[in-house]
Amino acid sequence: MFTFAPDLIRQNMMKKILTLLYLLGSVLVASAQDNDLFNKNSTALGGELTLQGTWQVDFSYHRMFTPYVGVGASVGMWKQVSYHGVPEGNGWIVSSDYREAEDFFLRPSLRLVSPTVLKIADAKLKLFAEPGFMMNIPLGNVFVDLLGNYNLPKDVVNVHTSKGTWYAFDYKLGLSVDVGDMSIWTGYKFSTLDTYALRRNLVYDNVRFNDFYPKKKCMHGIFLAVSYNF
Repeated sequence: MFTFAPDLIRQNMMKKILTLLYLLGSVLVASAQDNDLFNKNSTALGGELTLQGTWQVDFSYHRMFTPYVGVGASVGMWKQVSYHGVPEGNGWIVSSDYREAEDFFLRPSLRLVSPTVLKIADAKLKLFAEPGFMMNIPLGNVFVDLLGNYNLPKDVVNVHTSKGTWYAFDYKLGLSVDVGDMSIWTGYKFSTLDTYALRRNLVYDNVRFNDFYPKKKCMHGIFLAVSYNF
């Protein structure tokens, strides 16, 4: 019958523990090196169309703190493709160039990206979500045509207000395809933006513009963006 000295047992246990710690350390170092190699900056040019009849273009920058989480912002503009309702009254009507609402905006956002879900050759397919906070220029501004003979414009006046909701919450859900330092982002966008928000409080000749506009509806659309990552 063989017996093992306690010191020998402890030495074997220490060797096993050190081996395990070495392997775990190697994995952690490799993981850290992978994280150091990912592109931390992303600039993108994008556009979108909504079912509510608007288009949008923007330029964005995001700083990725990990391969999966980043923050950034975009600047751009949106405009209606078509309009619904034209405010008018006795001897006046909103000028034709100001019937489609439009605005410039700043949009801070959080970007959440999944690990690669599918890889085809050099292309990596990922899922992502991007909640944002859109801030429009807080000014509702239109020109009104004063009509003369034959309802032809004879003069114009400016009508403006700073009242109204100038911000909106939104989020993007979609797919990204990474190839080298380039990425394509596409998917669905939801927004609480009210395109007439800064015009609803306009009043001219005791006529409220809000009476001519449709009720507020949330917006649904699609987007596409191309980014360079470095």
